[in-house]
Amino acid sequence: MLKPMEDINRPKILYVITKSYFGGAQRYVYELAKATKANGFPVAVACGGKEELVNRLADSGILTFEIEGAQRDISLIKEIKALYSLSRVIRTYQPEVVHLNSSKVGLLGALLARLLRVPKIIFTAHGWPFLEPTKKPLWRVMAWVGSYLTSLLAHQIILVSNNDFNHTKMLGLKNKFQVIHTAVTDFPLLERKAAREALLSKDIIKNHEQNIWVVTHGEINHNKNLSAAIDATAEFNSTHTTKIFYAIIGSGDLMDSLKEQVSLKGLTEQVMFLGYREEARQYLLAFDMYLMPSLKEGLPYSLLEAGFAGLPCIASRVGGIPEVITDHQSGILINPANHMGIVAAFDFLLTNADKRSAYSNELTKKIKTKFSSELMFQKTLPLYTLR
Repeated sequence: MLKPMEDINRPKILYVITKSYFGGAQRYVYELAKATKANGFPVAVACGGKEELVNRLADSGILTFEIEGAQRDISLIKEIKALYSLSRVIRTYQPEVVHLNSSKVGLLGALLARLLRVPKIIFTAHGWPFLEPTKKPLWRVMAWVGSYLTSLLAHQIILVSNNDFNHTKMLGLKNKFQVIHTAVTDFPLLERKAAREALLSKDIIKNHEQNIWVVTHGEINHNKNLSAAIDATAEFNSTHTTKIFYAIIGSGDLMDSLKEQVSLKGLTEQVMFLGYREEARQYLLAFDMYLMPSLKEGLPYSLLEAGFAGLPCIASRVGGIPEVITDHQSGILINPANHMGIVAAFDFLLTNADKRSAYSNELTKKIKTKFSSELMFQKTLPLYTLR
């Protein structure tokens, strides 16, 4: 439980984020908004759309504003509309602190907050966009320029991993940066049988009761690299007697193309798309292993949740993931460019039950101590004070 802060001035805070679906950055905003409200700060959240984040905030009694025109893709008309909408929100709410999240709204919001003379501007970089390996060089240069301008305009920059800090080469701005790891709050878990029955029919459960159940949960996009996970499942199941049953929980732009890949490889019985599930993390105990083959990550909530639940984890050696998993001590790190690394990790964990148990125990212990929400809140809340 977070201890109340000392009797200090509590300025009015406005959290800003582009989209209102419930991804990692949205959970971060949600958890911080609840924590600051509980500590007596006046709090509101501005975001695009009226999806799950808005509903959760309303249930917690937190005021929300819609940013009209806010979207991930770039559109000149909608950018102008979003700028006008956000400026109206800031002028209406009159925050003393604006805390920006996501790269696009970061630059627009920082510029507006400066023009409207907001006393303090904080930006959390949930993984620098210029570090995305699949983007073209010109795009990455532009992303770096945008990130630099955002950092120049903001008063304080929160980085969610040491990896991001080590790759931040921005002359004259070093004193603005502080690493505060993403953290996970305690959450309830359904026991194995109940979790499986909540996700799948009894016939499907029976058909796969002898298989090893592996799961990935989160938004289905290019950065998640799920095509490699499907290739690894196909390769492993073609060469091993014990089969992998791979479940993907979530939705996203690549759903149709991944389903086509599964069909072409003849894996429709071995790879299952379970769609979006509210509070997907509560079902984690239905599974035997967790897989995160991402090409790019900041410091992902979903991995912290899997470790908290006690699942043995296989994850890419990218972004802040090596700060969570120490290879062959608290999980297995793989090269996301080669799906055979996933196959080798499957094989190792299946043939080394003692290591599998030791890794999961070590990871759970690490997350509950070094990645606790209380620690994140204690480091973040003092940044809101005005000097």
